[in-house]
Amino acid sequence: MTGASLSMFSAFPVFPAFPAFAAFAAAEELERALGCPFDPDTGMSLARGVRADDLEAEPTAAYEAAWAAGLHEHLVPVAEGGRLASFESLLAVVRAVSRRELAVSVGFGSTLLATTPVWVWGDDAQRRRVAELALGRAWGTAGISEEAAGSDLLATATRAAPTADGFVLNGRKWLVGNGSRSSFATVLAASDPSFGLFLVDFEAVGDDGVRRLPKVPTHGLRGHDLSGFVLSDCRIGAGAMIGRPGRGIEMVTGMLQFTRTLVGGSSLGAADTALRIALRHARERVLYGEPALALAPVRSLLARAFADLLIAECTGLAAARGLDVARQRMALWSAVAKYVVPALCVDAVNACGEVLSARGYLREGVAGGAFQKLVRDVAITPVFEGTQLVQLDTVRAQLVSGARRRAAGRAEVPLPLLFGFGEPVPPVAPRDQRPALTYGAADEVVDLLDEAVAALGDDQELSSLGHTLLKVRDETRETLRALGTARDSEAYEAARRHCLVHAGACCLHTWLWRREALGGLAADRAWLSAALRRVVERLGFPAGPDREAEERLVRRLTDLDDDDRAFSLVPLRLAPQHRGPAPGRP
Repeated sequence: MTGASLSMFSAFPVFPAFPAFAAFAAAEELERALGCPFDPDTGMSLARGVRADDLEAEPTAAYEAAWAAGLHEHLVPVAEGGRLASFESLLAVVRAVSRRELAVSVGFGSTLLATTPVWVWGDDAQRRRVAELALGRAWGTAGISEEAAGSDLLATATRAAPTADGFVLNGRKWLVGNGSRSSFATVLAASDPSFGLFLVDFEAVGDDGVRRLPKVPTHGLRGHDLSGFVLSDCRIGAGAMIGRPGRGIEMVTGMLQFTRTLVGGSSLGAADTALRIALRHARERVLYGEPALALAPVRSLLARAFADLLIAECTGLAAARGLDVARQRMALWSAVAKYVVPALCVDAVNACGEVLSARGYLREGVAGGAFQKLVRDVAITPVFEGTQLVQLDTVRAQLVSGARRRAAGRAEVPLPLLFGFGEPVPPVAPRDQRPALTYGAADEVVDLLDEAVAALGDDQELSSLGHTLLKVRDETRETLRALGTARDSEAYEAARRHCLVHAGACCLHTWLWRREALGGLAADRAWLSAALRRVVERLGFPAGPDREAEERLVRRLTDLDDDDRAFSLVPLRLAPQHRGPAPGRP
């Protein structure tokens, strides 16, 4: 674009100084090491990803670039010799990788799912061995899923029979990440006295009793190893059992609180790239004698997509910090985040598709076909670690259980700590703070919504939106209390509405507790106005657009892109953007 046309949409020519936060230093370091995804010569470029995807091949260059940048070190807690110091930091790392290639971040996530129960419940020997493997760039897999069982863990058919010196495993695990290439697995199996979780070191077992299943063809994430393995009289030692006997289901439920929260990083990274592709196209595409960005419908689509991304970010960051500072709440908050964040990011990506229109379907031209690959890849994120219905059922069950024990004013988690994005947290080894099966009947995010709305003061528009959230919160509580344990459509709708209220509350708390420290976009009322309207509209209330806020969000987008910053309230410095022809263009 010319300088004149750029000035049409830029109101913030000097990007404000942004404070450096230690929690996000690892993500910025990774950004620099990986380079710009729009540069076709980098190992994790969009162009290389499209070529591998067309061949349904693993993106080998992307994996190598990620390992060279030290991605695997973030799988291992600091206490075990790695670089995992906080889950807020890890979310940012996952987001940085996912701006480039979701197959890599998903493979990374599958290994994280395998390692997490070892960090939390494993003994010294197990932790040392898994740390050795992970730091040596080994893949891990969580042997949880089975074809007949689906998400019903109690239907697990794999069996661990005790022997004089250990166990014999028999069973078939299917649709598990890294199933055919993994060096180790954590396996859920029926045992005595109940289900157990076992660490299977494939390098130690060798080929005896283990048969790998072929990769399952998929529409998206074609480069990800989604496969499985069969255990036939596979012998493991007594030291392979993780944690206490009979606690396997409890441990799987706990470890999912970590991974379903961090899936949001994959969604956020994909949405950032989609929005960047759409924005650049709108700035370059000339229609009716001017850039497409000059068209009001195009600007509105981009602004609303950006608002959805920011709602998802507030929800995801709060959940990630919850893993660090409020793990006792994560039985509820992780399910809410898993429901909200991927779904909003998918909506944002779809809005970007409307901006691209027919160009988004072409395999050359705009981003060299990368957008359609991204659409296919991000579509699976709402399904990973439990489908949307599974999350709603978890939210429903948690809230119904909490309603019986709920006591007013039981706030224990300070909101300034929970929403202190970027601020350091006390280092806590995962094993020192184990997940809880229930959230304790106190939910500071929505319980303290009254105070947040009151703090909006004389801002009538925002206060009105906030009071709508309060109204829905109270109605939802009454509905769930009346329905009890019923698992009907009304109960699931109430759970959905709770998730949206939680997301809106996260935006309000972020505004109240973090805007001054973050500055820039975070201190601009426009994002909050657009975000709350998007939440309220999804709750079924006609909020009406804030045109001025949408215009400001579009101007913020262009400035963030020009300054090589993340599309975020925490605008991390990205790798310098490639300014040449887009990938795949002649």
